[in-house]
Amino acid sequence: MYARISALIPKKVQDAFKRELEYLGIEVESARFVGFIFSFGILLSLAISLNLYLLFQFPLLVSFAFFAALFVGGIYLWLSIAAESKGKFVEKILPDALQLIASNIRAGLTTERALIVSARPEFGPLELELKKASKRILTGTPIQDALAEIANRIQSKSLEKTIWLVNKGIGSGGQIADVLTQLSDDLREQNSLQDEIRANISIYIMLIFFAAAIGAPMMFGISSFIVQILSKQISGLQNIEVPVAQVSSRTPFAGLPQSNISPDFVLVFAELALLVTVIFASLTMGVINTGNEKNGFKYLPVLFIISFAAFFAIRLILSTMFKQLI
Repeated sequence: MYARISALIPKKVQDAFKRELEYLGIEVESARFVGFIFSFGILLSLAISLNLYLLFQFPLLVSFAFFAALFVGGIYLWLSIAAESKGKFVEKILPDALQLIASNIRAGLTTERALIVSARPEFGPLELELKKASKRILTGTPIQDALAEIANRIQSKSLEKTIWLVNKGIGSGGQIADVLTQLSDDLREQNSLQDEIRANISIYIMLIFFAAAIGAPMMFGISSFIVQILSKQISGLQNIEVPVAQVSSRTPFAGLPQSNISPDFVLVFAELALLVTVIFASLTMGVINTGNEKNGFKYLPVLFIISFAAFFAIRLILSTMFKQLI
């Protein structure tokens, strides 16, 4: 049933889910998985949107589309972040793995045997891929094809380029051990440089986090509270009855304009603006820290809680201090 449902889904979407499942090493049929995700997401979104419509008269179609996109997009985002996290881990231990494989080859082991011996538990997902590659080589698969398959199952640009260079070295008749040693040194230097860059830009991440978690909530909290006070004061002035004989063009509160913007509208606008600020701040921190905005979503829950807690705390403090004006 799920496979039939997935046939109604665009092929690009199916391929995107299939690719992430392969990166994570999840051995399930991608068509059935995608069909299940979309079926469950539609049913769950329909249930939530119906409840919102019955309880709050919220537009049914809008809420259904929002929650369906949120559910499916959230699942894909989780898979993508998990796959990228797996790739980042492999990039960290890749220099040590290459150095170990080179040492085993220099010790006289064949390539497939060196891959098996070098598959250590501390290498995590790379351990499994090295064992699979060695088995494919033993069954007659060319070593270049077996190594290329590793890059297809781990999302890492560094690993992909490394395997490409190794295969080029093998194809040109070079010594595999020397190639692996040189690549190991280059990758170790590259990782060290990336750590140094990340340390240098950490101050920018802290500034963005502070601006979104403290600065923006204070600004929106104070401004929305000022609007609330002004609206209350103006409405109070408009209710004052002045004798006709005393009314003149110089009366300060004569003919005050009526505003169509209520304090409740300003409060909702401030909350929405703060939410947008938090989302884009998280994405910006992800880009600065890792070069990929998707990695910024891990900051979103913490930033959301802190910013909105600060927003309502500011309004509560101001309401307590100036309660006689409200």
